[in-house]
Amino acid sequence: MSEADVIISLRDVTKRFGAFRAVDTVNLAIARNEFFALLGPSGCGKTTLLRMIGGFEGPSEGVIAVDGADMHAVPPNRRPVNMVFQSYAVFPHMTVGENVAYGLKVAGVSKREIPGRVADALRMVKLDGYAGRRSGQLSGGQRQRVALARALVKRPKVLLLDEPLSALDAKLREAMQLELVRLQHETGITFIIVTHDQHEALSMADRIAVMNAGRVQQVASPAELYEHPANRFVAGFIGQINVFEGELAEAGGDSCVVDVGELGRVGVAARGLNGRGGGRVTVAVRPEKIRLDTAPPVDGRIGCAGEVAEIAYYGGASHIFLTTERGTRINANVVNAGRDTQGAVRVGHRFWCTWDAADTFVLPDDPRAGADALSG
Repeated sequence: MSEADVIISLRDVTKRFGAFRAVDTVNLAIARNEFFALLGPSGCGKTTLLRMIGGFEGPSEGVIAVDGADMHAVPPNRRPVNMVFQSYAVFPHMTVGENVAYGLKVAGVSKREIPGRVADALRMVKLDGYAGRRSGQLSGGQRQRVALARALVKRPKVLLLDEPLSALDAKLREAMQLELVRLQHETGITFIIVTHDQHEALSMADRIAVMNAGRVQQVASPAELYEHPANRFVAGFIGQINVFEGELAEAGGDSCVVDVGELGRVGVAARGLNGRGGGRVTVAVRPEKIRLDTAPPVDGRIGCAGEVAEIAYYGGASHIFLTTERGTRINANVVNAGRDTQGAVRVGHRFWCTWDAADTFVLPDDPRAGADALSG
């Protein structure tokens, strides 16, 4: 990414509260017209980082630049960014139109210009005709749209979104995810969203920064994060994984050989292991890549036998949890293609769990790393 493409630059940004490092030496470059997500568990530092970009917190160390300008000592109201808070903060004593116009009046925009800009902003969030309503007459989704219109009406270069959909029900949340993507494409404004919801980040963002304990673990596109996680924490936090501990036997180029007790000696694709001659590694595979077979694996497939211990039914798919003879728990996701309410898989049935070597990835972390993420 060239310097001209960068709208937000964070260089060695750290935030300390006493001895605690909420954000620890973060370096990020966020592009113009990008939908960027800060993703991670509660307490990982993502909201603190967003607040520093917005000017509501100051970094203890490091530089934050917006469109090439250092934001040191620049207050929030003077930055070319706007923020939509988790609570929406819609003023109840004002109409929708007055809420949206408020920021323009504070900024000294001429009275003649304000009505047209308010109308454009409401049209953008599909609230035409709502200018005269009070917030008490609006649904949660409509209040969220008012908050978005109030932020967009000032035409910021960057829109900061702090868990903006967390208060919405599941269906409305999904609909608003699509709306936010539409708005970002339509306006060309850089959106930076903070979320702890992996599905939300994967479905909306062009790129995602996964954070843990104040540090950025990986920055990549949703597909790259999911299929090629940098470490065990990222692999476990972005979706579900099955893990097997093994010993690295050979590593060269983009492939390696790992000795895994239950799986035998397996050759799999690998990144970042070239030159390593041994050591403990984690072999992982996503649940949707696993097939339940009645016979042992053939044609180079990897697999092991297990007994069905639990079944979680989700309508379109079921999550099948099997236990191997060595006590390893395996999760396989099965699409419910037919309408048989009983299903072909029952508790107590035995299957071979098999998958392609190409669907397996190897993680060089200590086996204990990211254990909290894996449990979720």
